[in-house]
Amino acid sequence: QEVNRLERIEQGLKSTSIQADSTQIEKMVETHLRKLELDQISQQENRKELLRKIKHTRTIPNWLVILALLLFISQAFCIVFLLLR
Repeated sequence: QEVNRLERIEQGLKSTSIQADSTQIEKMVETHLRKLELDQISQQENRKELLRKIKHTRTIPNWLVILALLLFISQAFCIVFLLLR
C-alpha cells in the first residue's frame, strides 16, 4: 500500500514540469545596468569638468604676477633714476 502510494507520487513528479521564470532577475539586471550607465555618464561629466578646470588653472596666481611686475618696474625706475643722477 505504501509502495503504491510512493509509485503514484513518483509518476506525478515525473509528469510534472517546472518552468524556470527569470523575469525578476532580468528586471533586476536591467535596473542595475541602467544605474551603472547613469553612474558612468556622471563620472564622465565630472571628469570633463575637472579637466576643464585644470586646463584653466595657473600655477602662479594673478596677484603674484602683478606684484612681480610692480617690483620689476620699480627696480627699473630706481636703476634709471640712479644712473641719470
